[in-house]
Amino acid sequence: MNIGRIVGVIAALLLLAGAAVFFFFRYSFSAEGLYRVKTAMGVDAAAPERHIVPAGFQGWAVLHFSVEGAPPLKAEDDALVVEYPVSGSLETSTPAHDDAGFLHREYFRSTADGLVPLSRMGEIWGEYNMKTMEDDSGSAIGRSSGFFVGTMAEFREAEIPHPGLELLELPEGGPD
Repeated sequence: MNIGRIVGVIAALLLLAGAAVFFFFRYSFSAEGLYRVKTAMGVDAAAPERHIVPAGFQGWAVLHFSVEGAPPLKAEDDALVVEYPVSGSLETSTPAHDDAGFLHREYFRSTADGLVPLSRMGEIWGEYNMKTMEDDSGSAIGRSSGFFVGTMAEFREAEIPHPGLELLELPEGGPD
């Protein structure tokens, strides 16, 4: 085998490896991408969630799962779609999952021009999952999750949405 052919094969392999790494990082860090990678690897993963707040919304967006008689969440492209009303509080009959990974959540604001992504550590604060009810064995039968939309200063001033909810303390300063 000549040296030119060996160099060509090595270059092709490096190019292929680079394309695979690019593809992985480009598509796997979105909620849908992480879900697809996990399920392809045989890991039981909760479906990603797309949380959509209305235009101009500021405050706590709270979702109560497993509420009898409430409508189920819509599913779209392998993701649960959570569209909050102006009040920011929503109930669904859809059962909650126990996957506490916030990486499966994406946040958007609905505008006249479509959905605009909201950024963590800039517009989204205080993400939480908490048990609200449990059965006799201590297993969760009711769950609530939520997040705050606004500036860090607004988040610091806002009342927590549930008694007993303990959020991480934020350092002083930071973006407002």
